Amino acid sequence: MANLDERGISDILAITFMILFAIFAGVVLHAYRFDAIVSATNRQLQTKAEYTYRTLELSQVENYSLTYFKGVAENLIGVGEAVVPYELLQSEIENVLEYVRPAGYGIMIKLVYENENWIQIAPSGTEQPGSNVTKYTFSGKTTIIIAEAGENRVAQVSSDVSIFKI
Repeated sequence: MANLDERGISDILAITFMILFAIFAGVVLHAYRFDAIVSATNRQLQTKAEYTYRTLELSQVENYSLTYFKGVAENLIGVGEAVVPYELLQSEIENVLEYVRPAGYGIMIKLVYENENWIQIAPSGTEQPGSNVTKYTFSGKTTIIIAEAGENRVAQVSSDVSIFKI
C-alpha cells in the first residue's frame, strides 16, 4: 500500500491548475463587476428620458397652475397673454433639467408647433447633438384647448426629451 504522504507529479499539477484557474476566475469576475452591461445602461438612459418627459409633462411650474409643457405650448402657440412668462419658464426648466440630468450627459427638450419650436439644452452652452450622436429619446404630444369667441380650438404640440453623451 502506498504512503498517503507521498505526492506525485499529477497531484501537484492538478493543484497548480486549480489555483491558477481560481486566480484567473477572480480576475475576470473582478473586471466585469465594475463594467455596466451596455444594454442595462441603454435601458437606464431610455427610462431616464421617459422620467424627465413625465416630470415636465405632469409637474406644475412653481406658483402657477400650469405644467411645464403646457406653459411652453402656450408660449409657442401665442395664446393671448401666456400664463407663465417666457423667461421664468426657461429658468425653471433649466433648474429641472440640471436636477434630473445624469452626470456626463446632456438633456435636450424640443417642442414643435407648426413653424414654431422651443429647444432647451442642459447644461447651458451645450450644442445640439449631431445625427451621429446616440440619443435616448421619449416623445409625445401636449394638447391645449384654446377658448375663442365662437368655439374652442384644439392645438397639439409635439414634444421630445433626448438624453445624449456630452
